[in-house]
Amino acid sequence: MNYNLNDIAAAQQKTSTLKALKRLLQLIREERSNLLLALIAIITNSGLNLLGPFITGYVIDTYVVHKDYNGVLMWAAILLTMYCLAAVAAYLQSRLMGGVGQRMLFKLRNSIFTKLQELPVDFFNQNKAGDLISRVNNDSDKINQFFSQSLMQFIGTIVTMTGAGIFLLVINFELGVATLIPGLLIFIFTKFASPWIKKRNALSMQRTGGLSAEIQESLHNFKVIIAFNRRDYFRNRFNEANNQNYTSAIAAGIANNVFIPVYGFLAGIAQLIVLTFGIYLIAGGHFSIGLLVSYLAYATNFYNPLRQLAALWT
Repeated sequence: MNYNLNDIAAAQQKTSTLKALKRLLQLIREERSNLLLALIAIITNSGLNLLGPFITGYVIDTYVVHKDYNGVLMWAAILLTMYCLAAVAAYLQSRLMGGVGQRMLFKLRNSIFTKLQELPVDFFNQNKAGDLISRVNNDSDKINQFFSQSLMQFIGTIVTMTGAGIFLLVINFELGVATLIPGLLIFIFTKFASPWIKKRNALSMQRTGGLSAEIQESLHNFKVIIAFNRRDYFRNRFNEANNQNYTSAIAAGIANNVFIPVYGFLAGIAQLIVLTFGIYLIAGGHFSIGLLVSYLAYATNFYNPLRQLAALWT
């Protein structure tokens, strides 16, 4: 039977992201109450932040234009209260999910260690100890980061994007459709680029485990290396593993950062569409300055989270 972890990981790369997510969620099925509270907190935070731009546009058209500063101060106080409540909700969400992530990590590492003790000797003959240590420590910590930070961030991003898209279409449907067209291009780009980026990330994690394995093997057999004068051999093996890890890390870093310029460019096009079309509508008397300000804010709220979603998806 093949017990090599790298071969198993390569065979499992075809597993869909949704199936992988369902497996991970099984680790925290006992944390449902905390997850529910965190979900309420993130929805509250996103909802209050989404109301802010609409209120700002309303205040500009209703009070600022007519120089009614009492109304401006009143709504400013309301906005301050809303943003304070949003900050409290964000803190509660981070605190709850941080605890969930740490407890999940504790159970995950215990399960891995228990499983390792049940495996046959042939498993340890096919896998280096350094690679196993890397998976128990480094790889499991990435899962902890996913649950403690990325999962609720993912949900909050979906809520924010959905709400911003609805506001864009409700305020002005034609302008909303034109603003969302670059988002379709982003979706197509992400669809084609994600497999390549996932492959680079998987290779980088594999090379990191290989480097840890070389270090562990060299230290474990240090006396033998000295006795048989094999310093050059192990030094060359370490240099080879270190160079492979460096090359794969650079490639993974470039792949992960490719979204930033592309998304920034398309988000800039969306902002340009809003300004150009919005000014045209204002000149025709079909739009107002306050709505244009709100529209720009909602366009930003729609496109900025896309970068977070893409980074999480890879």
